Amino acid sequence: MMSSRSSSPFATAAAIVLLMVSALPAQATTAASFQRDLVELLECRASSATMQAVTTALRGAAYGTAQERPAHLQGWSFTRSGDEEHATTLIDMPVTLTAHGVTTHRVVADDMGFSIPIDAGQRARIVSGNGLQRRSSTLREPFQVWSAPAASGRPSSAGSIVVSSDGEGYRVGCDYPGPMQDARVPPRLRDTATASDMGAALECRADDAAMQRIANMWERVSELSPLAWPDNVSAVAEREYRVDGQEMPVMVITLEQPVALKGVAATSIVLAYGGYLAADMGDAPLKAVLDATGLGAADRQAEGYWMREAARETSSGYTRVRAFSVIATDSGAVLAGCMTSEVRSAD
Repeated sequence: MMSSRSSSPFATAAAIVLLMVSALPAQATTAASFQRDLVELLECRASSATMQAVTTALRGAAYGTAQERPAHLQGWSFTRSGDEEHATTLIDMPVTLTAHGVTTHRVVADDMGFSIPIDAGQRARIVSGNGLQRRSSTLREPFQVWSAPAASGRPSSAGSIVVSSDGEGYRVGCDYPGPMQDARVPPRLRDTATASDMGAALECRADDAAMQRIANMWERVSELSPLAWPDNVSAVAEREYRVDGQEMPVMVITLEQPVALKGVAATSIVLAYGGYLAADMGDAPLKAVLDATGLGAADRQAEGYWMREAARETSSGYTRVRAFSVIATDSGAVLAGCMTSEVRSAD
């Protein structure tokens, strides 16, 4: 079903871009100059005025009749598809343009802005040539995004090249700072977990504020585009561990920089339903993890499972119990972290 005008990528992108400047260029636009402006926008070289002019012109052409279009947009076609959450407009041009070394007849507009289709070889060239960092998700589109690292040294006012994939193909465009970037992350989710927050949570000693920041981080990586993720997150994926033959479905967040659990570094954070937060300890052997965490024979609950209560709090008729645990999975991976449960307090 076609998205409504108010929820389309043009309505979203144009409405935000229009906030950035107040006046259109006064000179007449020719086909050649418009294409130059569009290429500048795609290649992260456009001024705010150029961004407004291009976006406004394409939006007007997309929603107006062919007869209402200016001469330089005659023959352009606009095909809208997708639902409100993943609305996309394909813009097909009667002549080609070349951006990022790629020649094409097509431009794509969506909630990430404007981009052009590229193939795998072009993607590899652009990613390598610009030092882009990969982020991947199995939870929602785009499934892969390559963008500049947070500490890339580029001016804060400059746009940055972004490559994305929906699982079927690749696109390259530009991510500009300003209202469009700011709108990606709701204000309530902007305060996210630090490495010390996650280390404290894994060791069952995080306070409520730290746990809220971890919840904010989880909501951002599970619900928002990779462009809206915290800087330290590089991937999120569904996974299943097996423990004594039983399946254990989890979500795994991969970090760019490790967190420390009892002095042992880990870059994979595991979240499971039921209040379990752990780290996949990677190559660390089981004995090394048990030695670091101080768990031993007295804490062994079952084959491959060690647990020790760490904290107990009673409030509003409920008792919250946090227990530190180590689990040896059937594959040999070792999980270490904190299990939180709540039970109704006895009268």
